[in-house]
This record gives sequence, structure tokens and C-alpha cells, in this order.
Amino acid sequence: MRKTLWSALLAGACVLTAGAVDAQTTLTVSSYGGVYQEAQDKAFFAPFTAANPEIAIRQDSPSSNAKLKAMVESGAVDWDIMVTDDSFGLDSDAEWLEPIDYTIVNRDKFIPGAANTYRVAADIEATVLVYNARDLPAAPQGYVDFFDLEKFPGMRAVWKYAPSGIIETALLADGVPADKLYPLDVERALKKLDTIKDHIVWWDTGAQSEQLLSSGEASMGLVWVGRAISGADQGVKIDWTQWTSQTGYWVVPKGTKNREAAMKALEFFTEPAQQIAFTEYMPYGPSNKNAVAGVSETFKGNLPTDHLDNRVLMDADWWAKNGADIDMRFQEWLLE
Repeated sequence: MRKTLWSALLAGACVLTAGAVDAQTTLTVSSYGGVYQEAQDKAFFAPFTAANPEIAIRQDSPSSNAKLKAMVESGAVDWDIMVTDDSFGLDSDAEWLEPIDYTIVNRDKFIPGAANTYRVAADIEATVLVYNARDLPAAPQGYVDFFDLEKFPGMRAVWKYAPSGIIETALLADGVPADKLYPLDVERALKKLDTIKDHIVWWDTGAQSEQLLSSGEASMGLVWVGRAISGADQGVKIDWTQWTSQTGYWVVPKGTKNREAAMKALEFFTEPAQQIAFTEYMPYGPSNKNAVAGVSETFKGNLPTDHLDNRVLMDADWWAKNGADIDMRFQEWLLE
């Protein structure tokens, strides 16, 4: 009798437990891993689940545009939210993505360009002009100085990647106004780059770029803002006169079974409190315009959004249409 009663109670408990688990939605979020995803966990994921106990977050990494596409095409969508870069989440990618539901996500809170049909900005990043103050007699001010070998001698560290902003940088240094950059005059840019080609040392990873500047092998460079700040104790400083804008974006794969919960999470991740918290851990600016003035003191003054007036916006749509041809020409130029 006692055993039968205990068995019945245990069975009931199991049913209740299973029901509780089934009632909880689990969102799978894919990001880049490392310190970046750790910062997102502290600022976004953990606070979201604390505020929404009915929704759990399972993290995955690394993000991959190709993997997301394969999931959607196979009908086996395991991710609910993914972080991507400027090259993905465009209107041309509609077949793989859910439109952002702006009845749940407040579109009005974003800085210009940060809220689109299929993506919203997670953060505002930058490629900045940096220099090693130990090696140069004066501080450069803008891209014209980057190309001035007489006034600013030494090697230049540049990302070996055509869409890195180097084409735009060359054209701006050659006198093209920022609002007249596109369509890019690639041959004009390469001709300008010819003037410093023998003084360029190419980097492929962020770690390489930081090492080149910190060691003094390069006196100036175009590097990611996080790497620039990491090298500050080795004399590396940032010139914010001009900078090219990169952005981390949230996208939602088409076919997710948790679309509404995913949109709810995106609304939460991009609220001022979460955006400000993120700037305590990473030197990237908030995408929420209402968070810009309240950023953490940790990186204040060296966040991209502290210098929005000097931002050079890259045209991701134009690059999506023309990038393959430009990269082919860029690779040819490297061998000339």
C-alpha cells in the first residue's frame, strides 16, 4: 500500500516535472565565442532569462552565415538567433531570414541605419586609424596623414581584405567626399594605394594587427577598435578623425519555432540598460540611441558611438552586389 502510494506520487511528480520543462521555451543563440560572447552573456543573456524565467537560452558558437543557410534549406533550424556582420541580413538574404517584427521590437530606439528589415544591430564596431606614439613625431589626423610617408614615416598595418574599408580609406585620402564614395572608383583607390604599397604590412587576424603596432613593426595601421585599445599600454593610440563603421547584427533564421520569443529577446538585448552594460566589457558602442550618452566609464571616449559625427558608413548592399568582382581585382593588384 505504502509502496503503491509512493509510486503514484512519484509518477505524478514526473508528469509535473515534464510538463514544466515542456512549458519552458529554449532559445538557441549563436555568437562568435570568446570574450565577445562572454560579454553578451553578462549583459544580455543572463539578465534576459532572469527577467523571463519561462524562456531559457542555450548558447552556441561560432556563428556562420553558411551554416544558418544550410539549416534553413534543410528545414532543420536549430538556431533561433544569430550574430552576423555587415555582409549578411540584407534584403537579398530574405529567403533565409525572418523579418524583424517591429510590433515587438521598437524600431525608433536605434541609431540611424541600425534597424533594417531582416536585422537589428547588436553593437556598433569600428576600424580605426591607430599609431604608435613612441615612433611618430606627431599624431596623425585622418586618412590623408595615413598616406603621408614623409611626415609620418614607417610601415602601415592593413587588413588583407578588400571589404575592410581600405578602398574607402584610399578614396577619402584622395579627396572623395564621404557622401560621394559609392559607387566606389576602385581603380582610383588602387592608384592611391600604389603610393604606399611598399610600406604596407598586411595582417589577417586581429592578434597580428595588435602585434604589428605594439612591436613597432608598423608605426600606423587600420585595425579593429578592440585591438587598438588592447595595445594602449604599448603606446598605441587612436585617431578618431575618420573611421569606418562595422556593425554586429542580430538575425533570426527563417523557420524558427520560437519566432515570437526570439523577437522578445531582441527587444530586451537592445534596451538601454543592456546596451550600456555591454560597454563595461567590450569597446563597442550601443545601437540604441538612448544608451549612447550613458555608456560605461570603462571605455568612454574610445567607443565608436562617442564619435558618430566622424563615422564613414560603408554601403553593405553595394558590397554584396560588387564584392566578388572587387576582391578579384584586389587580389590581382596585390600581385602586381
